[in-house]
Amino acid sequence: MPQKETTSVIDKAIAILDVISNSAAGVTSIELIKATNLNKIIIHKILNTLLEREYVFHDLKSNRYTLGFKSLELGISSLVNVNIVDVAIPFVKSLSNTINETCFLGVYNSGNVVYLYKSEGNNAIHTSSNLGHMRPAYCTGLGRVLLAHQSEEEIRRIINSPLPQYTQKTVTDSSQLYELLAKARNENIAYDWEEVEEGLICIASGIFNYSHDVVAAMSIAGPSHRMQNQMKKCASLLKEATDSISKRLGYIAL
Repeated sequence: MPQKETTSVIDKAIAILDVISNSAAGVTSIELIKATNLNKIIIHKILNTLLEREYVFHDLKSNRYTLGFKSLELGISSLVNVNIVDVAIPFVKSLSNTINETCFLGVYNSGNVVYLYKSEGNNAIHTSSNLGHMRPAYCTGLGRVLLAHQSEEEIRRIINSPLPQYTQKTVTDSSQLYELLAKARNENIAYDWEEVEEGLICIASGIFNYSHDVVAAMSIAGPSHRMQNQMKKCASLLKEATDSISKRLGYIAL
């Protein structure tokens, strides 16, 4: 009997974490109750335990719950191929120092891009993207170049789902997104023109392994007034870096 009760609690906790993980903006306790069909008392008991152990984070201002450090740590551990990170980090650092902007390394996870590493150049501006942070793939440079190489079914699932507009420039039109993804797939370059944060532009390129699967992506992000004047240079240096990483992972261009 105790074993069944324990299993039941674990199932409920996993159900709660599943709902939270599928919402980039976080969820309220009321939304959790509706999504899981669990009663308020059980929800709050489990949430309190998850909060104490840092598996979830509670934003007091918005009253929303998001994944905490421990959950992200577990997720990243399962997502990251250590070899990819080990190979990529020197290139991320080098590119950041060369271009003097912020460079990121990220992977795809169910409609989101997960940031694995960040290196800031001397002129880098602060962004809200940090280690373990997730952002929607459809409106970020990193996310688009990764999403472009997913299955047709996955691409349709993402594009046909509700797409929040973060700034006035966020592209949410499905036809336009299909075109952007097709271009990213053909050129291995994707852009974010102030679509997530006003004043911030991002350019990204995919990293491939020996089986020609996209396994990660690398990006350069900076203020629009600087990035617009050096996009050609950024694209060239970025492609050079991702090509080198891909080769280290056994990728051979056909």
